[in-house]
Amino acid sequence: MNIAVSGCGIAGTAVSHLLASAGHQVTIFEQAAQCQAIGAGIMLQPSGQVVLDRLGILDTIARQAAKLEGIEAFLLSGRPLIELNYGHLGDNHFAYGVHRGLLFQQLMNLCNQSDVRLHTSTQICDFRNDGNDVYVINQHGTQHGPFDFLVAADGSRSRLRTAANLDSRTINYDYAAIWATGPCSQVHNRLHQVIDGTNRLVGLLPIGNGQCSFFWGLRADHYEGLVQRGLPAWKQEVVTMCEPATELLDSINEFTEMTFAGYRHVSMPQWHTDKVVFVGDAAHPSSPHLGQGVNLALEDAACFADAIADTGTFQQAAVRYQTLRQRKVRYYQSLTRLLTPFFQSNVPLSATCRNIGLPWFPRVPWVRRRMLQTLSGLQNGWF
Repeated sequence: MNIAVSGCGIAGTAVSHLLASAGHQVTIFEQAAQCQAIGAGIMLQPSGQVVLDRLGILDTIARQAAKLEGIEAFLLSGRPLIELNYGHLGDNHFAYGVHRGLLFQQLMNLCNQSDVRLHTSTQICDFRNDGNDVYVINQHGTQHGPFDFLVAADGSRSRLRTAANLDSRTINYDYAAIWATGPCSQVHNRLHQVIDGTNRLVGLLPIGNGQCSFFWGLRADHYEGLVQRGLPAWKQEVVTMCEPATELLDSINEFTEMTFAGYRHVSMPQWHTDKVVFVGDAAHPSSPHLGQGVNLALEDAACFADAIADTGTFQQAAVRYQTLRQRKVRYYQSLTRLLTPFFQSNVPLSATCRNIGLPWFPRVPWVRRRMLQTLSGLQNGWF
């Protein structure tokens, strides 16, 4: 088949390589002038590791990543809020802290090896279905094609969702985060977080080579005020809350060296039309509090590629893909939607309930196991 893919992110590159290596002709259309990963660090959960192992790049990534044994969160007072250790699921369970750029580069290398074509500076805004083929239309109104079908992997703000005229419901969260990467020698082997009420959240994620990914949660409409206060005042606020962040913050000289990103939740009952299928954040974006975005995207790519191989037709493959994936995706979307207000919201009572209840959950063995299976990406899973 001749296949178009919109978006050169994690989902787009993974599905492109899998389809091209199966013998299909694949063309990626990317709006940026150069394909590169945006963001800082990610948690590669056991579910995502399965896909990367299949692609043959897990060992390469693991050598440059940080092996994570668990996660921990503390209140501002220093009292532990939660601690989860992957080892309770077995000796072979752990996550990796990975720089997004490392994963992206490895996926791009695979695309090059499998002769995936790439068009940069080309944003796909629309498409035309003539009954037999689909043509994609870029930001200048130029038409490309024909293609047998289009894979929409253009992220949480997908323009193709509107073009496809599929029912969807979007919730834009009031909260966002500042992301950065830098040296950090005090945090090892686990995601470290400090939480103050439901308004301030700071985290450090080891990503290998003595580096950590840093994130600071805040209301999206407070970002401009934070910049006006100045970098030194903000750094002091962060360090007072999380002293291990000092080394990383010392390496930052301007706010422009960090990435500011908002969250959104989109529920879409159907992920495909006659000639278009949605994968990754284009199909099911949610808040990042469970760290599942990249892992779900990798699973989407593998599942859809398998469905194409098994059915041989786009329509059957699209239906099969959604049937296999939607239970797990709905579980994680519902859970992140439920949990987000307990960590970032304007409801102080949420913090009180969280601080009372959350420390007790891991003390119940079956609850702890369920929490770890969820964190690992293994709950309601497809493989």
